[in-house]
Amino acid sequence: MAEKKNVGILRTGMRKSFLLFCIILLTVSGCTTMPGPQEMEKQREENARKDVELIKPAMKYGNFGESALTLEDAIRYALENNLDIRIQRLRQEIAEEETMVEKLGMLPSLKADASWRRRDVLRKSDVYNWDTDQDQKDFTVSELKENGWANLVLTWNVLDTMMAYVRAGEMEIQEEEVKQQRIRQSQNLALDVTRAYWHAAAVEDALDYVHVVEDNLKKVKRNMESAVGAGSMDAMAAKDAEMRLKELELTIRQLQSNLSKERLELAQLMGLNQNVQFTLARPPIKPIVSALPHTKELDIDRLEEYALLHRPELFVSDLEVMIQKEEAKNKILAMFPGISVFAGTHYEDNRLLLSNNWNTIGAGIGLELLDLPARYVAYKGQKKAVEMAKAQRLMTTVGVITQVHLALLDYAVKVDRFRLLDETYALATSLFEMAKTKNQAGRLPELAVTQRHLEEMAAKLRRDESVVDMLVAYKRLCVSIGVDPLECDKGVLTSGQATSGYDYTPTTGLKKWKCLECGYIHTGPEPPETCPICGVGRDAFVEVTDAAGTTPVTSSANVEENDLSGWGDGPSIVPGEDIARSAGSPGMAGPASDRFLWKVQMGAFTEAGGPNKRVSEIKGLAMRLFDNRDTEITTTRLNGKLFNRVRVLGLAETQAKELARNLESRGIDAWVIPPHSSHW
Repeated sequence: MAEKKNVGILRTGMRKSFLLFCIILLTVSGCTTMPGPQEMEKQREENARKDVELIKPAMKYGNFGESALTLEDAIRYALENNLDIRIQRLRQEIAEEETMVEKLGMLPSLKADASWRRRDVLRKSDVYNWDTDQDQKDFTVSELKENGWANLVLTWNVLDTMMAYVRAGEMEIQEEEVKQQRIRQSQNLALDVTRAYWHAAAVEDALDYVHVVEDNLKKVKRNMESAVGAGSMDAMAAKDAEMRLKELELTIRQLQSNLSKERLELAQLMGLNQNVQFTLARPPIKPIVSALPHTKELDIDRLEEYALLHRPELFVSDLEVMIQKEEAKNKILAMFPGISVFAGTHYEDNRLLLSNNWNTIGAGIGLELLDLPARYVAYKGQKKAVEMAKAQRLMTTVGVITQVHLALLDYAVKVDRFRLLDETYALATSLFEMAKTKNQAGRLPELAVTQRHLEEMAAKLRRDESVVDMLVAYKRLCVSIGVDPLECDKGVLTSGQATSGYDYTPTTGLKKWKCLECGYIHTGPEPPETCPICGVGRDAFVEVTDAAGTTPVTSSANVEENDLSGWGDGPSIVPGEDIARSAGSPGMAGPASDRFLWKVQMGAFTEAGGPNKRVSEIKGLAMRLFDNRDTEITTTRLNGKLFNRVRVLGLAETQAKELARNLESRGIDAWVIPPHSSHW
C-alpha cells in the first residue's frame, strides 16, 4: 500500500509539473499579431519621445548654452554620445557575451529528464519454447499500464570540448577585433569633429570680421551720399559703394549658410538634437599654428614605421589571420573520431522491477567514415582562406603606407598654401594701409580705399580658410599613422627633434649661397662680392643648405630663420619690401613632400636677368603665385659661357602638364620631369 501511495504521489506531481510547464510555454511564446494603424501611431509617438529625450545633451562635457564648448569637450562628448560609437560599443558587448557562450560550451553535457506514460492495455506477450519450437501463452507482464521515468546523465564528448575550446579562442580574437575597429572609428570621429569644429569657428570669426567691414562700408556710403547731395561727388561713386554693399551682403549670407551647415554637422557628430544651442570657444590661433611641426621635421620612413606598428586596421588584419588559423584547427579536429564518456543515475516507478534505481557508466567512440573526404576538402579550403587573409593584410599594409604618404603630402601642400596666402594677406594689409595714408593726404579717393579694404578682407578670409585646412591636414596626418587627434600635439610625430634624414646644417667649410635676384648659386665659405650674373652686391645672397638651392636659411641681411615658429606673430613680408627678396618662407612645399611633386624645366638662357624675365612671363599661366622662390635656377659654365637653367617646383601632375602646354603654346621650350626621374 505504501508503494502504491508513493507511485500515486509521483504521478500527481509529474502531472502538475507538466501542466505548469505548458502554461509557461504558452505564455512566453504567445502569438504575435500585426498592430493596427492606431496602435502603430501610438507606438511611434512613444518611441519618438524616447529618442528625442536620449539625444539631449547630458551636460557632462561643457555646459551647452552657458559656457563655450572647446574642441576637447566636443571630441569627448562625441565619443560618449555619437550614435555610430554607441552601436559599435554594443557590438563589443555582444562579442563579449558570445565569447562567454563559447567558453560555457566547453562544459560537459548534464541532462535531466522525467516522463510519464499510460497505455490503454497491458504490454503482454507470448513466450517461445525452443524445446517444442512453439509459442506458448504467458500470463506475466513486465510493464504496467502507467509508468514514469527520471534520468540524470552526465556526458563528456572529448572532441566537442576541444572544438569548443578553439571556437572560444576565435571569439576572444573577434572580441579584440571589434575593439580595434572601435578605436579606429573613434579616431576618425575625432578627426571629423575637429574638422567641423574648426570650420564652424573660422566661419564665426569671418562673420564677425565681415560685419565690421560692412559697418565701415556703410559709413563710406553715407559720406558719399552726403557728398553727392552737396554736389561735390559724382552719383556713380555712391552707386558703386552701394553695389559693394550688396556683394558684401551676399558674402554674409553665404557665411551664415556655411556656419549653419558646419554647426548642424558638429551636432550630429556629437549625437545631439539639432535644436540644441551651443557656443564654440575660439582659442587664439597663433599659438596653435606655431606649435605645428615643420615639414622638414617629418620623416616619411619614421611615419611609415609608426603607422605599421600602431594602426588599428593592421591589428585587425593580424587578428583575422589568427581567426582563420584557428578555424583551420577546427577543420583538422573534425576529422578525428569522437570519444565520449558518460555516467548517469536512473529511476523508474515500475513496481515489478526488483530495483527502481540504478546507475550506469560507459564510454564510446565513433567516426563517420564517408564524411572524411568532405572534411579534408574543407580543411584544404580553409588553408587557402588563411593565405587570403594574409594577402588582405598585405593589401591593408600597402593602403596604410599610401595613406601616410598622401597625408604628409597634403599637409605639406596645405602648409605651402597657407604661407602663400599669409604673404598675400600681408601684402593686401600693406596696400590698405598705404591707401589710407594717401587718402588722408588727399591723394586717393575714399572709394579706392574701400576697394583696398575689401581686397584685404578677401585675402584674410582666404588665409583663415587655409589655416583651418592646414590644422585639419595635420590632424589627418596624425590619424593616418594611428594617433588620436587629442594626442596629436604631444610630439608623437617628431619626438621633439627633426628626423627627416635631411641635413640642413653644412658639415664642411664650404657653403652654398643663393642670389635672391637671379638665383645664381655660389659655393664657398663666403658669398661673392658681386653676382657674376646680375651684378648685385653680396647683401643679396642668402645661405642655402640643399643641392637645389631652394631653402634659404640665413643671410647677411636681416632675414628670419626659415621655420614655422613665428607663424601668426606678424606679417611675413615687411610693408614695401619686394616679394622676390623676402626669404621668410619658401614657396615650395618642402623636402618632405617635394619628392612626390612634379617639375617643369625650361631651356637655358645666357643673358643676364634672363631667368627672372622668363619667370615673370609665366606668372599669369599657373594656378599659384609664382616668384623666384617657386623656381630653381642653376648656372653652368660651358665653353666659356654661363647658362641658366630654370625649373618650376612643387607642382601636382596635372599642374605640371598644364603649365608645360601653356609654355609651349607661347614658343617656350619646356618639358615635364616626374618624381624619381633620372633628371630629378
